[in-house]
Amino acid sequence: MMKNSVVKNIALIAASFSLTACSGFFEKDNTPTPTPLTSYRQQVSPRLMWSSKVGKGAGSGDYLKMSPAISASSIYTASTNGTITSLNKLTGRKNWQMDYGLTLSAGPSAGEGIVVVGTQNGVIMALRETDGKQLWRAAVPGEVIAPPAIGGGLVIAKAVDGSTRAFSIQDGRQIWAYSQPEPNLLLRGSSAPLIRHHEVIAGYANGNIVKLGLNDGQLLWQQSAAIPEGAFAIQRMIDIDADPIVYQYRIYVATYQGRISALDWASGRILWSHDISSYTGMAADNNAVYLTDANGSVWSFGADNGLVNWRQQWLRYRVLSAPASMGNYVVVGDAEGYLHWLNKADGRFAGRVSPGSAIYAAPIAENNVLYALTNTGYLAAYTLR
Repeated sequence: MMKNSVVKNIALIAASFSLTACSGFFEKDNTPTPTPLTSYRQQVSPRLMWSSKVGKGAGSGDYLKMSPAISASSIYTASTNGTITSLNKLTGRKNWQMDYGLTLSAGPSAGEGIVVVGTQNGVIMALRETDGKQLWRAAVPGEVIAPPAIGGGLVIAKAVDGSTRAFSIQDGRQIWAYSQPEPNLLLRGSSAPLIRHHEVIAGYANGNIVKLGLNDGQLLWQQSAAIPEGAFAIQRMIDIDADPIVYQYRIYVATYQGRISALDWASGRILWSHDISSYTGMAADNNAVYLTDANGSVWSFGADNGLVNWRQQWLRYRVLSAPASMGNYVVVGDAEGYLHWLNKADGRFAGRVSPGSAIYAAPIAENNVLYALTNTGYLAAYTLR
């Protein structure tokens, strides 16, 4: 099987449990039936504040987690057909909407006065936050699936070839590049780089997570988040597709067919780990880290020791989004078109709404408002009552 250059990646279509490899390793779709919704005692009543059509959306053909991005007063969305939209966070009124005619595959990201997206043919594009005017474009060697990070005057972007590159916010000039060797077989996904304390955290498909200097891209430490096991390449896939997150002095990282780990920020030392498989994402607070696994269970782990607080299994095979932390609740979307509020204390269902279609993008919670983007391009804002 050829490597990334010929785009022989595994596609996560609706339910990634039924991966299809070359040479007929799997001959039919064995996707499990989504778990039916169960009755529950309602604890909260999500109220729709506003809903707006913001473009075509990500569609159902690819498992693209094109979550919205938030700035002080606006929220931004991107559709695969090239439409980028800015809306007022409180009212849902459109500030601007631009169609660039590109096939977008990552983003948007927002910060330091710009909005950044990535394309299927390896282009990073930066727009002015106030009006959507294009500021610059830069090329990378391969498709961009992870949203870039913005900070310290730089845009940090990852491509599917295993490279991470830094570009000047001012003009798109490349400042540095760092790369890791990638395996022959990949999930069609990629974790986003993140910037904290003037340093960069990036996870790769080979299971490594690194910390780099923001200004020069120098390697500060490297840690293996999982070890590949199995006789077949498909069994040895340990991609870091869930975005690493930082909370206080810990970095949380999760791999496909691997584990979730808490790492020390300064040294990269593993503080605790738990065997699990995830490609979606995590959320954290003072007490716990929350994760959706590859089968659709939602987990809560103790932040200090990694012990399991609870596991919610009644959403299995519904293809869940990454979780969002909203007060006393964790919120996940599913491919059946529902948002679920779970109580952080015990994982029980607390509330449920349906924005209308599949939700692959991670919801965003801010100031007791939840923003959710559907695959058909509707952005909805909910508050609790």
